[in-house]
Amino acid sequence: MWIAKIKISGENTLLGSRAIKYKISGTGYPLSYYKKGNHIFAFIAGLIFGEEKNKKAFISDLKKSKDVIKVEVKKDFLVALIKQPLIAESIYDPRIIHIKPAFISSEGYEIYELASWDRKLLIKEIEIEEKYHKGQLLKLEEKELTNISVFTILPELTDKQKKALQIAVENGYYEYPKKIELKKLAKLMGISYSNYKAHL
Repeated sequence: MWIAKIKISGENTLLGSRAIKYKISGTGYPLSYYKKGNHIFAFIAGLIFGEEKNKKAFISDLKKSKDVIKVEVKKDFLVALIKQPLIAESIYDPRIIHIKPAFISSEGYEIYELASWDRKLLIKEIEIEEKYHKGQLLKLEEKELTNISVFTILPELTDKQKKALQIAVENGYYEYPKKIELKKLAKLMGISYSNYKAHL
């Protein structure tokens, strides 16, 4: 299977622009989509991280957007139905799978890790992201897929698991290349390496 890791600018994306504005980070998945008229309507789900006041302002602003049809939030877990232009359809192509949650940074970028047996579909998506979102290909390789990280967005995480994930996100663990190692993250949380790794 072909795997692509893509970094884009969040400056003009629905979630990325607000992540920058309110200094929050997030991680999540597109769940499904449908076309209606000249738009794509996508269901998305994920977690948001940051100071409580910033998360509340982010959600409030999101709810006011004409491109957000519905949104529900429980603690840090968000589910939304969003409207996007037709050009966004390629990211939801059912022949492409999202093998890890997308990462949305408060610093102004988003990272997606996609896989497909059809290399041309990934190349097309890369070209679209380069054109519309200052996209940058971080990695494109053919290898066997050994894991898909779908369950990391479930809201039933314990408080310690959420804290471990938040520390990892805020300190660049999921960036490419990683900015920090697990041992340092464990120290930041004030627990042992093995406990931190288990929570994460």
